[in-house]
Amino acid sequence: MSIDFDSLVPFFIMWGIPIFMVIRTYLKMNVDDRKSAKSDFKTPRFIFTIGFTIVGIFIAQIGSILRTEIVNTIGIIILAIGGMVSVVDTWRKNRFRSILISLLIMFAIYFLYG
Repeated sequence: MSIDFDSLVPFFIMWGIPIFMVIRTYLKMNVDDRKSAKSDFKTPRFIFTIGFTIVGIFIAQIGSILRTEIVNTIGIIILAIGGMVSVVDTWRKNRFRSILISLLIMFAIYFLYG
């Protein structure tokens, strides 16, 4: 297993900055807001839409960095599942946004797998 060191810097920037901002914002919240955030993150809707999408992208990027095809494929499958659930969930409210989400997921899969 070889590591693609050229991909490490963008990976750490892309994941490090948002994680740092989320943790900093969470620490600034009061107790009631923290409980509300925790309960929102535990809902099935969040887990199967945003959660699967983010975890899928993360795993696919780890697979690309480690140059492991099976890990990359697993990440893309999880991303596709999260994208499909997001499209179905959004379709009821806004069809244009649902089509936009499906296009963005397809582009992400193309660039992650290619």
